Amino acid sequence: MSNPSAPKVLTGSRPKNAFASNSRIPLDYCDGPTQRMYAASSFALLQAFKIYYFMQMTQSDYAAGFFGFILWVLLDAIFISTIHYLRIPWLELPALRLIIALVFLTICNFILFTVREVTYATLAQSSVSLLWRIVPSFSRREASYHADQDAHLLGRHTVFITPYSSAVMNPEDQCFCIPMANLPVIEQPEIPIIFNGSHPHAIEYTITSFETGTTSTHKVAGPFRESSSVLKKVRSGQDGVSVYTLQATLPGAYKLQRLLDKEGVDIRFFKGKEVFVVGCPEARIDHHKVDLDRCAGKGDVDVPIVVQGLPPWRVTYKRQSKLGTQDLLIEEEPAGYSSPFLKGWSPPSKQDYSWAKQHEMNLSAHLGLGTPGDYSFQVTKVKDGCGNVIDLQGLVSRGLREPEIRHVKVRSRPSVTMKCDPRKPIKIVTLGDSPKAKIDLDIKNGDGPFHIGYVYQKSDIEQPEPMKDVIIPKGQESASITANRPGLYTLAHIKDNFCEGEVQLPRDCTVAVATLPTVEISTTTIEDQCVGAIGVSIAATFTGEGPWKVCYDVYRNDRLDRADVCQGSDKPRLTLKMTPELSGAFKYKFKSVSDKNYKAIKVNLPPVFQNIHPQPSASFTDKQSGIRACKGSTKRLGVQLVGNGPWDIRYQVIHKGQSRVFTENNIISKTTNITLPAFDNEGTYSVDLESVTDRSNGCTKALSVSDVVIDVSNGPPTVSFQCDSPREFPEGGSVDLPILLTGGAPWYLTYGMEGQDSYSTVKSDARNALVSVSKAGTYELRSVKDSYCEGNVVEQAQKCVVVQSERPTMNLKIDSIRFRGGDHFVLPPVCQDADRSLEFRLTGKEPFELRYKTVFKPAKGGRDIVTERKEVAYHSTMRLPVITDQPGTVFYHLETLSDSTYKDVKVLHEKHVVVFRHVIRTPPKALIHESTKKQQFCKNEAAGVTDKIAIKIEDGAGPYTLAIEVRILDVPEKVYVHDVVPNKHGIYEWTLPAKFTDVGVYGVSVLRVSDSNGCSSSNDDKHSSVEFEILDTPTITPLRSIRDACVGERIDFSLQGESPPFKVYYKLDKSNHESTLDSHSNKFSYLATKSGNLTISKVCQTIGRKQCCTQPPEDLSAKIWDLPTAKIAGGSNIITNLRDGDRAEIEVTFQGEAPFSFGYVRREAHFDPKRPDHVGHENKILEKKKLSGIHDKKYSFFAAAEGTFELTFIRDKHCQVGREQ
Repeated sequence: MSNPSAPKVLTGSRPKNAFASNSRIPLDYCDGPTQRMYAASSFALLQAFKIYYFMQMTQSDYAAGFFGFILWVLLDAIFISTIHYLRIPWLELPALRLIIALVFLTICNFILFTVREVTYATLAQSSVSLLWRIVPSFSRREASYHADQDAHLLGRHTVFITPYSSAVMNPEDQCFCIPMANLPVIEQPEIPIIFNGSHPHAIEYTITSFETGTTSTHKVAGPFRESSSVLKKVRSGQDGVSVYTLQATLPGAYKLQRLLDKEGVDIRFFKGKEVFVVGCPEARIDHHKVDLDRCAGKGDVDVPIVVQGLPPWRVTYKRQSKLGTQDLLIEEEPAGYSSPFLKGWSPPSKQDYSWAKQHEMNLSAHLGLGTPGDYSFQVTKVKDGCGNVIDLQGLVSRGLREPEIRHVKVRSRPSVTMKCDPRKPIKIVTLGDSPKAKIDLDIKNGDGPFHIGYVYQKSDIEQPEPMKDVIIPKGQESASITANRPGLYTLAHIKDNFCEGEVQLPRDCTVAVATLPTVEISTTTIEDQCVGAIGVSIAATFTGEGPWKVCYDVYRNDRLDRADVCQGSDKPRLTLKMTPELSGAFKYKFKSVSDKNYKAIKVNLPPVFQNIHPQPSASFTDKQSGIRACKGSTKRLGVQLVGNGPWDIRYQVIHKGQSRVFTENNIISKTTNITLPAFDNEGTYSVDLESVTDRSNGCTKALSVSDVVIDVSNGPPTVSFQCDSPREFPEGGSVDLPILLTGGAPWYLTYGMEGQDSYSTVKSDARNALVSVSKAGTYELRSVKDSYCEGNVVEQAQKCVVVQSERPTMNLKIDSIRFRGGDHFVLPPVCQDADRSLEFRLTGKEPFELRYKTVFKPAKGGRDIVTERKEVAYHSTMRLPVITDQPGTVFYHLETLSDSTYKDVKVLHEKHVVVFRHVIRTPPKALIHESTKKQQFCKNEAAGVTDKIAIKIEDGAGPYTLAIEVRILDVPEKVYVHDVVPNKHGIYEWTLPAKFTDVGVYGVSVLRVSDSNGCSSSNDDKHSSVEFEILDTPTITPLRSIRDACVGERIDFSLQGESPPFKVYYKLDKSNHESTLDSHSNKFSYLATKSGNLTISKVCQTIGRKQCCTQPPEDLSAKIWDLPTAKIAGGSNIITNLRDGDRAEIEVTFQGEAPFSFGYVRREAHFDPKRPDHVGHENKILEKKKLSGIHDKKYSFFAAAEGTFELTFIRDKHCQVGREQ
């Protein structure tokens, strides 16, 4: 087994030929990225020249477009082949990709040079307009090709071989209508006529009347335009098709007789065709202003509609109600009617148009009366037998026709029933002077007042007796019939203000006489095993109609105890249990009985006697809850006893689940108090009565009365002041003393001033209370009580000291400020913008707020400026800022001082207002005087320079000191001038240290000035310096030598100078012109727009405000020739229609200098009615021809073939427009 070979060691170095290339150009000579950059640049340049070539072509030059397509396909193929041959790294593409790229470029070339109507050409021309200005012209002659050909190759002559023409009247076989007199808003009908290959110049037609059958002939001569009244031109379509309309003014049958074109040739058409123009349909609601009023029920109501026009009719109307809107339709025609528009039409033997006469018929819109409501009817649309539709609702909505709406109101019929139960007759009470009963009625629907009729029948064997109608007024809510006799009452009829109604069930009611109520009683003794008789049970039995009520009096020991005691019952049997709490001989005497119909009917019943021995009982007289007590205290509760006595009671006290039982014996009084034991613990105690014993008979009764709940607090309440330090209050004010309470709300506490007997009582519902006082002294708490018990005052916090606060004051810390007695303080003067402040010492309670105002008097006069200000300090020192930003005098009026206790305390000094006066001095100013302006000189000009600088010094107090900076060729040098004294005008003239001779910029600046008061100012604006500048001049040279040129060419010049933009002055013949170049351009390009002699006069550049110019060293001039012009057909677009065998003369005129050469093409001629000036434009070329050596200004030739003749180029002795094909 062989050993494995040792691994190769790879180093970090790269072999010299690690990336070998097949490039034709050695990479040592030109590396790969550079070769790719050159290839990309060459491709971009090639495509740019392609766009430039495209821009020079005329839009209609198809030969040039085809030549350009072939040329640029070859150039693109050569470029791609070259790239493939050079084998540039990363551009070594497979042959398939190169072929794809060449195909893509070929498609782009095809679109660019052959497809002419796309809008991208215009966009491309705009986007490369800058390239047109940059790329120079290759030759003078080529540039002339790109002139505006539309201005020099004018006119177009189109020859048509005219075929025979035809016309069709009413191609869609429509039926038209003439509006009636009541429909003037509808336009008159227009009958369309389509012409093919010609335009009418005369028309003859007939109208046969439907009413009389007579025929009238009408002849109208043209020309016919859009504004013609009889035959109006509507439009001209493609392929020579035009549309005209014949105005129809009368109803009848229209028929064409003859049509002529402008050459008098007949136009073919079908003579047997008729067009019917009938009267427009009309429909209206008859008597629409009269409303219909009907009652609901069976049947229906008809709304009459009158319709006119050509049958059959289709009338659409809408019916509106509370249920919504319904669109309904009526289709109708007269009996036996027939027309060509209906099936089964048989033409008569002779001409008869009676079917087309105006017909009229009455129609009806039906409405059933089953549903009450408000209805409205309106005709919305009508259509006649030949399809004419009149939108009546649309005319109404546009305000062109009055609305015709018929309103129909279908009223609800009233109904009535009796509110009576047949099983329960209505009762008449016989007591009183006029016994009667009311029978309630239920009325539904209808409009009041109501008339209700009814009959009375005493018995079945007697005849019914009609009664007088009951009238129920409108708006009355209740209705009834009064019955004063027993018998049967039956409703007969009901009617309201408009309609008869109907009587519904129940419709009758029986009335009977009510019987008097009676009561019978029976008694049973109620006994107790221990006591004996404790009461009596009385059973009462009633007759009559419930509910019942029985009343009685109660006597005890032969004395009236209670009178008129009443008990009610809904049932005919009632049990009364009489168990009084007191003993004695009781008597119950019944007085009256009442039922539903009779009240308080006296009864004669024997009284009920009973001796009563009541059971013992006991109950608390105090409230059952909300009782509070303190721990360690006791409580007394009141008890009410029942029985003969004396009594023994047993009760228990329950606390936290543990109970203790207590007794009270030999109680004589019926009202007594029990004393509870002291409460040892806090919490809730419950006291419950268990039993009571009556010692007179030895009877004991267990009790179940509600217990009494007592809430026991933990301890007595306390009260204390929360005053850690003396409380202060302002003069005339008050202060709140905080108090802390413990216990249960509410609290009642008393307090007073130490050493005084008087005190005040305060109630508090919160633990933290406030007591307001307004006198200084020591206050102490006296007592406290809460809802449980009396409390204690905390001895350590029993007192609170209250003192009156001192007013705030302020004192000035600076002692050197002088005070002018009774007037103001004077502050030392300072310069403008100096940093100063006033410092005060304050007393009082911070924070402090000082309110003051400043009055500023400007140094140069003017209105005083008053400003209200304030300053806040949070310690005992306040710094008041001093205003020094403007020169003048400032007065500080100190007004009020506030601290945390006092507000707006006046600031006074010895009872005078405090005012500070402060003078702000004006600093001096030194500026270059306006007489010393910045000067500029051109290099080739001779000018002297001022050697002194005038400096204007203002304000301040002299003498002054100046700091001046001199810059010589941007090298600064400072100069100080002391003891400067200006003249009476404030001017100081300073001598320059040197003269300005070389080209460049020189400057002098005044940096700073100070006066004798120590005030100074610095300058940083343009008025403090002046500059001198020597400027260079520009030069101009032509890019190529041209002695003559054509209009439309560009002549380019190159300019050199320091500061674009440049301005070029030139002459065209005797007129002077100038042109300013773009700031980034140093090339002047003149576009020759008119002929003449062009001469460059001078070229200038502007540096700052100085313009420096240079006269050209040689005479720069060129002769500009005008472009020739050729006109075919005099420059117009002429269309010549030829018959077969004729010829047309084509005439061409020239402008320019002979000899002339020109070329023309003949294209396919297609007429476009939307663009009649483009007849034959850019269609297929049928013929091309070139002619030369013409010395006359006019040339003509003849043509017998159809087509459009256009010029392709014109050339005279000097210039050419267009390309030769």
